[in-house]
Amino acid sequence: MSNLGPATLAVTTTDLDTAAVAQCFTDAWRYMAGQYQGHILAQDGPVAVMLSQTNCPFFNMLAIDGPTGDEAALRGAVATVRDHAERCPHGSMLMACPEWLPDGAASILADEGLAFSMRLRGMATDALAPPRRDEPVLEFRLTVDGATAIDLGGVNADAYGMPHELFAVTGNLHHWSGTHVGAVGYAHGQPVCSALAYVLGERIYIAMVATLPGHHGKGYGEAAMRRAIAAAQAIAGEKRLWLHATDMGHPLYRSMGFEEGAAIDLYGVA
Repeated sequence: MSNLGPATLAVTTTDLDTAAVAQCFTDAWRYMAGQYQGHILAQDGPVAVMLSQTNCPFFNMLAIDGPTGDEAALRGAVATVRDHAERCPHGSMLMACPEWLPDGAASILADEGLAFSMRLRGMATDALAPPRRDEPVLEFRLTVDGATAIDLGGVNADAYGMPHELFAVTGNLHHWSGTHVGAVGYAHGQPVCSALAYVLGERIYIAMVATLPGHHGKGYGEAAMRRAIAAAQAIAGEKRLWLHATDMGHPLYRSMGFEEGAAIDLYGVA
């Protein structure tokens, strides 16, 4: 096992196959997890370790980042995942690419006590499509202070039905290293949407796109994304845009010009 500090991240391919989608995911989570004191970034055989060591499972990620040819190999990788998860004092998650897993993987992972959470798809574009509507009337603030950074986490907590205390980890966002921009939209003084864009080598990665329940269909998420992306591009220039989309977010991203790639799955590690 080798420990990895925050690395200079680069992408050498522009396609959207499983390898590229998985690599972008691990690069993105290494960056986020690496912003926290006591974080652990490592590669242990087939498992990439990206643990922020915070109380937010979403920021404590482990990934099987290569093919596992048979059941024995998959169970061995899961054993490595559990070994690292047990060293983290908080909950964690596992990323696995279905194309890289052996037949019967769903049953094997369930037998190992891993709970399926969601499927994501890698998506990328070199240029956004024009907006389909006028920008909604919202006040947008960038995460240049702790209060706005906390609001970005709070919108995500509410959007996913999770406790605010788990996403309070975004409170240090304005102190993160590298080029990053978070945008929060406010309606009548209340935060209702958010997006985060940060630079990974020759990519700009978009994360934490969320809109409060009851405010969907108003263009809020798209507006927050465009604000964050434009601010990141103003600093770092035009770069290929990447994200990993939920089923709910997929139609929005397609309408914005993102092309669809390979799938990855997230599991809760008990």
